[in-house]
Amino acid sequence: MLSHIVRSDCFFTLRRWRRTGFAVLGFVVLLGIATTPVLAGQSAQHTVVAEVGSGRVTTGQVYELWGPVWYETLARVRNGKITAAEGNARLQDEWRQALDALIKDELLYQVAQSEHDSMINRFADNIYRSQQQAGAPQPIPVIVAKIRQVMKTDMDRFYRQLTSDLVKESGGRSKLLKVLEGRGMTYQDWQRRLEKKAFTHSYLTQIINPRSSSPGPRMVQEYYANHPQEFSRPGLVKFRHIFFSREARGGDQAAREAVSELWQRLEAGEMTFEAAAENYSDDPVSAARGGLESEETASDPERELWLADIRTALREEEPDRLAPILESPYGYHLAWLLAIGPERREPFREVSRAIARQLESAAFQAEVDRYFATVRKNTRIQVLQPAFPASLSPEAVAAGQTPGMPAIYRLGEVGIPGL
Repeated sequence: MLSHIVRSDCFFTLRRWRRTGFAVLGFVVLLGIATTPVLAGQSAQHTVVAEVGSGRVTTGQVYELWGPVWYETLARVRNGKITAAEGNARLQDEWRQALDALIKDELLYQVAQSEHDSMINRFADNIYRSQQQAGAPQPIPVIVAKIRQVMKTDMDRFYRQLTSDLVKESGGRSKLLKVLEGRGMTYQDWQRRLEKKAFTHSYLTQIINPRSSSPGPRMVQEYYANHPQEFSRPGLVKFRHIFFSREARGGDQAAREAVSELWQRLEAGEMTFEAAAENYSDDPVSAARGGLESEETASDPERELWLADIRTALREEEPDRLAPILESPYGYHLAWLLAIGPERREPFREVSRAIARQLESAAFQAEVDRYFATVRKNTRIQVLQPAFPASLSPEAVAAGQTPGMPAIYRLGEVGIPGL
């Protein structure tokens, strides 16, 4: 049984996530939809937590990076894997790291804006002097125009690739549009965010050569041998699932009431999860087999959009227990974890290129960090909220619980890929 129940009017969001330093970017991007806590009212998402030069960092931005750790930590505390004190320490450390990463992103973009033209002019002067020594110099304006065109071509290429990768990672354009709609954003708003990243990327790769420290084959092999945990695939998740469709139930309120009622009946032991799935699920595919789902079971792309999220959520739950209610853009989900298989190590031949990119990224990131340390000395940075909200601590969540009411976590409605 669930020993800790979250107040039913307190909503959060859950989504698989991957935080990574982009090899040619030098700052953190999210590939996929992040797990993000949603406080009461969307205005909390726009609270300024840091001022960086002429820009700012908001609570919502920090949640995009910090949210996945928040959900995972609460689940670990709830299941007795760590203490509340250990959970708070981890949440604070991750809050600091997320805030630092976003401050760096914002400052590097501002620097790129202010230094872009002077950088081009310096390049043009160097090229002109070289051509002058060769006896055939082109006019400075012509050289500047050519440099701008080359940089624009590279930036556009990077932007198109980044957009394509993020749309694919998000589960397709239709899923992404639902995510953006839930956040009050348009696809064009999202594209403008990526344009900022592409602009910063264009600047950084001109002042720092991203391939200056390309790793050799031996270095790649040694990294694979010395970091086995980084190349372990999570075990396959097997679970039962019941879906409550907003569309089939006549709206959100009806679906929410139905899932809450069934959750309480299952918690009270009135029926088995298998029988409930057969009789109440709006997903005919899994209902026919008592809600049974597995990564080995073939599924259509639409179902996979939310099944992948549920698998991620259940990795933090205990087997043979009713999980909290999960909310997706399509409705509500009940889940019962059956088993998680053993981890599997990825073969070297499948990850060698990724390791090389990772090592190259680390070398490039070290150069970016040194550059950032220099430019931040001349920039006003004021952190207004150095600690994560006390209302999201494990103790605060537990104190606000209403016994007998189910926890509800959102799947994928708030996180924005590439924030």
